[in-house]
Amino acid sequence: MTRKNFFRSILAVAIALPMSLSAQVDVNRAKYPDYSDKTNPDWSLMPQQGAGKAQRADGATKAQRPAYVNNAEKKFFPPVFNQDGGSCGSASRICYMFTYELNAYRNLDGKIAQNYYPSHFVWLLTNGNSGKNEFVTSIGVPSAATYGGQTYSALFGSQDCANNDFGWMQGYNKWFEAMNNRMLEPVNFPAHVGTEEGREAVKNWLWNHNGDESFQAGGICGIGVASSDGNYEGKIPSTSANSSAGVVGKKYVKAWGTQVDHALTIVGYDDRIEFDLDGNGVAGEVEKDEVGAWIIVNSWGAWWGNKGFIYCPYAYGGASFNRDGTFSQNWWAPEIYKVRKDYRPLRTIKLEMEYSRRSEIKLSAGISADINATAPEKTIEFEHFRYAGDGNYGNTNPAPEIPMLGRWADGLHTEPMEFGYDLTDLTNGFDRSMPLKYFFIVETRSWGKGSGKIHNASIMDYEFNLNGEETPFDIGNGVEIKSAGNKTIISVVVYGEEYYAPQNLSLNERVLTWTKPIRSSHAIEKYNVFHNNGLIAEVDAETQSYTLPGDVELDGTFSVSALYDDGNESQKVTAQAPVAHDSENKVINLKNSGFTIPNVFDQKYNEMTMEFYIKPNSLRDWNQSAGPGWGKFMMHANASGSFTIGWDTNNRTNTDYGTLKVGTWTHIAFVVKDKTMLVYVNGVRKKSFSTGSYSGVGGWGDFVFSSNGEGNAQDASYDEIRVWNRVRTAKEIQNSMNAQFAGSVLPDGLVAYYKGDVITEEGTAMLREYVSGNHAAIHSTSYSVETSSKSMGKPSATLSASIDPVTGTIYAGIPVTLSATYSDAATKLTWNIPDAGIDGLAIAEPTVIFTSAGEKSVTLTAEDSEGKSVSETITVSVNEEPDADATFKVSKSPIILGEKVMFIVEKPQLGYTYEWATPGAEVEKTQGLRANAVYKEGGTHTVTLRVTSLSGAKTASSSIDIEVLDSEPVATFEISPAIIMKGETTYLTDVSKYNPNGWQWTIENPSKKYIINGQHSSFTPEVSGVYDVTLKVNNLVGTSSTKRERALIVCNADSKNGLNFTGRDNAKVTAPVTATRQDAFTVEWWMRPESLASNCLGIGESESTFLIKTDKEGRMFVSANGYTGKSGSNGFVITNEWHHYAVIVDGGYMDFYRDGEYFSTSYVSTNAYVPSLAKFAIGNDNAKMNGQIDELRVWTKSVRYDDMKAVCNAPLENPASMDGLLLYYDFNQSGGDVIDRSGNGYNGVRSGFGPDGDAWGLSRGVFCLSSENSGKNGDVTSDYLTNYRAAFQHSNTMVNTNVRNRFYQLTGWTIENAVTEGNITTGAHVDAQKDKCMTFTTTWDGFSTLSNHKVYQTVTLPKGVYTFIANYHATWEGQCGNSYLVVDDAKNIPGVASIENALAYTQMAAKGSAMSNKVEFVLEEETEVSLGLLVNMSDKICMTIESFTLVRENTEYLEADGLTAIEPVIETVEREQDNAIYDLQGRKVLQPQKGHIYIKNGKKFLAK
Repeated sequence: MTRKNFFRSILAVAIALPMSLSAQVDVNRAKYPDYSDKTNPDWSLMPQQGAGKAQRADGATKAQRPAYVNNAEKKFFPPVFNQDGGSCGSASRICYMFTYELNAYRNLDGKIAQNYYPSHFVWLLTNGNSGKNEFVTSIGVPSAATYGGQTYSALFGSQDCANNDFGWMQGYNKWFEAMNNRMLEPVNFPAHVGTEEGREAVKNWLWNHNGDESFQAGGICGIGVASSDGNYEGKIPSTSANSSAGVVGKKYVKAWGTQVDHALTIVGYDDRIEFDLDGNGVAGEVEKDEVGAWIIVNSWGAWWGNKGFIYCPYAYGGASFNRDGTFSQNWWAPEIYKVRKDYRPLRTIKLEMEYSRRSEIKLSAGISADINATAPEKTIEFEHFRYAGDGNYGNTNPAPEIPMLGRWADGLHTEPMEFGYDLTDLTNGFDRSMPLKYFFIVETRSWGKGSGKIHNASIMDYEFNLNGEETPFDIGNGVEIKSAGNKTIISVVVYGEEYYAPQNLSLNERVLTWTKPIRSSHAIEKYNVFHNNGLIAEVDAETQSYTLPGDVELDGTFSVSALYDDGNESQKVTAQAPVAHDSENKVINLKNSGFTIPNVFDQKYNEMTMEFYIKPNSLRDWNQSAGPGWGKFMMHANASGSFTIGWDTNNRTNTDYGTLKVGTWTHIAFVVKDKTMLVYVNGVRKKSFSTGSYSGVGGWGDFVFSSNGEGNAQDASYDEIRVWNRVRTAKEIQNSMNAQFAGSVLPDGLVAYYKGDVITEEGTAMLREYVSGNHAAIHSTSYSVETSSKSMGKPSATLSASIDPVTGTIYAGIPVTLSATYSDAATKLTWNIPDAGIDGLAIAEPTVIFTSAGEKSVTLTAEDSEGKSVSETITVSVNEEPDADATFKVSKSPIILGEKVMFIVEKPQLGYTYEWATPGAEVEKTQGLRANAVYKEGGTHTVTLRVTSLSGAKTASSSIDIEVLDSEPVATFEISPAIIMKGETTYLTDVSKYNPNGWQWTIENPSKKYIINGQHSSFTPEVSGVYDVTLKVNNLVGTSSTKRERALIVCNADSKNGLNFTGRDNAKVTAPVTATRQDAFTVEWWMRPESLASNCLGIGESESTFLIKTDKEGRMFVSANGYTGKSGSNGFVITNEWHHYAVIVDGGYMDFYRDGEYFSTSYVSTNAYVPSLAKFAIGNDNAKMNGQIDELRVWTKSVRYDDMKAVCNAPLENPASMDGLLLYYDFNQSGGDVIDRSGNGYNGVRSGFGPDGDAWGLSRGVFCLSSENSGKNGDVTSDYLTNYRAAFQHSNTMVNTNVRNRFYQLTGWTIENAVTEGNITTGAHVDAQKDKCMTFTTTWDGFSTLSNHKVYQTVTLPKGVYTFIANYHATWEGQCGNSYLVVDDAKNIPGVASIENALAYTQMAAKGSAMSNKVEFVLEEETEVSLGLLVNMSDKICMTIESFTLVRENTEYLEADGLTAIEPVIETVEREQDNAIYDLQGRKVLQPQKGHIYIKNGKKFLAK
């Protein structure tokens, strides 16, 4: 049997089953939580059929395709990694597919964090009403560098999608970056890989994206498999072909498991490989499908399979096997991501808001062309913000008290959240040059109890300014959010940039005519004329007509745009060619095929009508299916002839049996009005129902008539498919159901119209659409266009037309748009408006400008197909052009130097000229309705606006003085990556506000400090440790600093993988051991718990033998032979951080160590030893493990102090030879039981985990203890100071003779401002009765008071970081009054009046608060300094100083190199426009700006 016969043998199975695997497979959603059973077949992926051969759409044939493709070998592919948690779906689709497809298009290196994308930004919202598809299409994904990691974010820590408090990303710029990284809606191959067509289609995609030359390589695709009980240990046999291919001995899939629980990614194919699948000793039998394999990458790390990859024979290219070990025939129909090429956001919303119970709220935005509207015409819901964040789809009642930002690694973040959302798709279909009203809407659950506030909101416009033009909502000090089911709505009008489009485009015979755009400050250079989006002519600026040449067909869409003199182009104004009345009625007969109406439901319609004729070829339950699916909208036929339609299975209706009949035409119409749906059959209302769960339909984009297998596909003829944006009455439906529409104007409210005829565009068959050219792609060649015996006449409605009332006031010189209401019989509308220069203008809605004031006549004439006409003339009142109004307001006050400020016109008028003067700003003169400025200097600046009316007769001007303030900076920074190995590089990026001009970074832990001077810098530490990072910035106004604890983790060694227990309540690892009684016993391990409970984190066997556990306060308990000790104080165990823990049982004592350092000892009993053990477990039924664990070692001896430090900060080398090592789990694997590396064979059996590799993840952050001795520099007191401790040296001179032999004169110190009165000198002295300490006494024993009393030494110190410490005596007084510890770079120290000028100082705390006082200071070069005390004391008090200490810290000084995480090497090249150029967010740039950094050919460059 040949391979072709093999395909024929499985074709029967393919016909009997849906084209997607999802309908019949068993899926374990607990293990694969983000699995989706939705498929979206894309027939453009399939080879075109012709002459009996399959070829691709680009004409390439199978013979030209290479035998081997592996796209993971390309630079665009990210590193193989280990997923965290059950995030396999996002690991496959986001980390691999999303990353690779973007990089293959943009020509970027997928191995750096700026160019690969994180799973958990998406996966954490799995239970939040927005899935992967919604993220990649509507939100986008930030880079792993921006998010903070490829899986877990360093900002948020270890979090799971089932948590109710996981962190949300903060910062508009991060959300804006994500918006630029987008996909079209994910699609599937329509034919599965068990068919020849399906297999060929997937290979073509993998080869070179079906010939799409805009990509640098082929594509990759996603699949789902049953992983848990599969066999991946097959070894490719040795054959001549396999040897030549270099694959002998490589692993392949011998069998999948039985229940789908895991996502994988196909990265290539290899047609050369031969298998012996039936075990008959003969490899490569073609007729048995034993030749060829898919190359698959897993997300279980490089230890799995062939360094993270595996071969799957073509014969096993499906989801699962049967329990009897045979292949299930559940063939894959892989999913692919299509890049939204060159996409950049044009309009976004920028928000700063807070809400105390985030899962109670749903956010959305709306838009209206009517700036006086109180409700939007079109709305979109914000994915990610649809009752999300509780891990339960927003259904937790009451909602948890979790603020919007949720919990980060450093705790709960309650500050307002700043973020953004892309409104470009919402704005599409509206003229962005005209004023548009935007709405921001917050809805709350009916049970909502939360509170919150919208602090700031603005619309950002990037269309003509890549830095954005900002229009703020006028909400003053903010708007409180209403809860308990209420809505909070704010709105703003946005005036677009004045690149206005031409107006009143009409097509009369073969002549296109239009009128000039509204006047603006920009000059028109020419007009561009298009036919079906192809440029056909350029017309000079003074001409407003174009005669179509004879080779241009009079069909489809014609459009005209204005090209302005600065190179910017307006939007297009369109006109459809008149629709002809066809003498023959063409219908489309679909034979198990389908079609997609694109974008027709992009917006939500509260009122809508859809109608069509259908003549079934067959009737089955669920065939003739259409719509996005239950939960949104769906309709389908049934075997009984009834027709089902509705929102979901609880909100739907069925027509009567026999409604549909095979071979008989039936007219179906359904009408939606808010929550009510009406169904008409042959013009008669048959069904109606209302719902409490839904309102309106739409907002989901395309409307698909399914082709998904015989069970769902269209097996019927269709005719006269119509979609309306309004409710059609029964009479309207009846009057037009047996008619076809024709003429230059189509009926009011008709948004999509398909007669049934087919055209071809770029090789794809399309069902032709007549309203706007929105043609519908047909899914396969299994269709025919036929002439129906059923003729379609003309609408029977009476011809009528009337001019709609004009809302608002009409002014001379100001554009006004007129509209009409007309019956379906009208085929042409003509307008005559003499005073506006309109004569015989044949369009539906003209925009007119009256030249003068007065009563003006407007005449509308409507004609039908037979030439009959009706007319209406009305008179409108036109007022004189309004006065110019130059009042404006400023977007913010005060204005900080360097910040952008917007100037907002209060009463704008279209067509008026607006000229701005902003002296002192970076740009001092601008024109247009919108203006902004950035000022270079502080002070008072005058802003002036001059307005001129359309006629030029009226002008106005106004000025506002604004105060631009210098401000002290606000320090803030970013670090990426936040976890590195010593010797690797991270990047410190300053993002401080308000123009700092000085920067100093301090990177420190107790044993090492680095000082970096400069703004941005790479940083390559050679010493491991957990570092706090402080950025101190300054300008002429002041100083600001910010410190982030544990901001940088530098690891001493690579810990590779750890074991993850997160989200697995019953997971445990159990090892059988044969350990005899041990009097000395040590367990040490690395752990990052996710949370604490009363009894948790169990390790060992039982309390009667040996068990470690922790309580909810973070105290650790150790039981040995029934005796229990504890770690002492709370907080020994720390959540969401990696720490090393150790417990030692020895001689009745239990010692506790953390991070290699002794913590506490608990003595319990001499009988506290470890008896014989039968097992050793991680996780206990009564003390469950959670979080991650790594590097677990069990020793049959005490491992203390230096011995502990020697082993805890790196993997054990040669562990099998180490004395006393009972068990060693390094967890460096990706599946199976846990391997014991000690050589004793105590492998741990895993139970209660998910798919084999899901629990293994990189343990980044282990081995992070400092690798350098903290005392390297240390105490340098004796090197520089003299007479610095008790007993202090003194002379024989007494400073107070009232008490003999007690108060002596201090020597070795400079003393100023002592007070001498008679025989008593009040000041620093040595008190012989107080252990000869340095003492200060006031009003006792005759002493006076002290003011600005100085005691100091002057020394020369080398460059370094120092701490100067004054230590009180343990017994004697430490009453310091208002005294200071001071250091100054001078020969003395300042007094109180000028103490702020000191190099460093601190106000001293009395002994009751501290036993010492210290001050830190930094010397950037060798410097002479004075160190000492500035004493101010009164009343009866005494201060006793036992010693002074000077510590020089282990510090390195570096100069910033200016590099950020973008890329350390930037090429400088001349600006070019002949190759694709992108900005740093991946947006295509047509005109690079001088001095900016861009990407070309995968490299950064600086445009000259």
